[in-house]
Amino acid sequence: MNRYRRDLSIEQLWAAPELACLAVLDAAIDMAILAVASVHPELQDHYSAEPTAALRAATAVIEDARALGASILRYRLVLRRPHDRADDLPF
Repeated sequence: MNRYRRDLSIEQLWAAPELACLAVLDAAIDMAILAVASVHPELQDHYSAEPTAALRAATAVIEDARALGASILRYRLVLRRPHDRADDLPF
């Protein structure tokens, strides 16, 4: 959690406006994981005998949320590479 917490500057948002949405998405991912884990504290117990359908679904949500967080981090790393915005123009 808190994978990428820092204030975004105007310059960063001009260069990559999608960073604003990614910051919101990161916060939502963190809150979703916390909420699901708080409803299912048995997720901490790796030796539960028979997982219920709800527990299996909760595990899938957390795994998918973490995978999305990793994808966002990879995208941010690409955005940090220097590039010329003029190359992005279609004309």
